[in-house]
Amino acid sequence: MNEIPLEEAEPARKAFGDLTEGERGVVRDALTAIARDPSVGREIPGWRPPSVEYTYTTPLASDSAEAITVVYTHTPGLGVTVVYYFRDPQVVD
Repeated sequence: MNEIPLEEAEPARKAFGDLTEGERGVVRDALTAIARDPSVGREIPGWRPPSVEYTYTTPLASDSAEAITVVYTHTPGLGVTVVYYFRDPQVVD
């Protein structure tokens, strides 16, 4: 499967710089999953077509309630834009 083009908005670049190295590793893994299939995240309803906004939350460790959430938009044919990264105190599925 082809990778979807992915870019970061300025707020996401700044937020990435505030993450620890371990958190950055989790973000890199999340971005790999998102680049393979942007619909891996949860769609945020009400976004303007053709773009769709998503959140993708991934735990920091297998035994951790803490997580990182990636907020991004996907526009078919144009790619993914990462809007922001933030620490999430617990994973809610």
